[in-house]
Amino acid sequence: MALSKEQILSADDMGLLEVAVPEWGGSVFVRVMTVGERDSYENEWMVNKDRGVANFRSKFLQRVLCDEKGELLFTPTEVDKLAKKSARVITRVWEAAMKHNSLTDEDVEELAKN
Repeated sequence: MALSKEQILSADDMGLLEVAVPEWGGSVFVRVMTVGERDSYENEWMVNKDRGVANFRSKFLQRVLCDEKGELLFTPTEVDKLAKKSARVITRVWEAAMKHNSLTDEDVEELAKN
């Protein structure tokens, strides 16, 4: 059965993932980025491939950490605050968020090459 434009646009495909973070006293939710958000993130990688992207984990998490309704917790101006958190904890949350967003280590390596 072919889907209509309305069916595609109204489908809820932005699933949430709950990630336990005992160091912070609870858990966080991670949402799937929109294709526009992912394109923007990947474009930042490609534009800055020679020098790298500062706070790339924090910038990614800013785009996906949300409340139980899917509303983002952090604004782009708060990336530096996330960057001050424990690397061990942020890396664990980032890895879960990457997997939830179907981004792999190979994707990151490919972005670094392009």
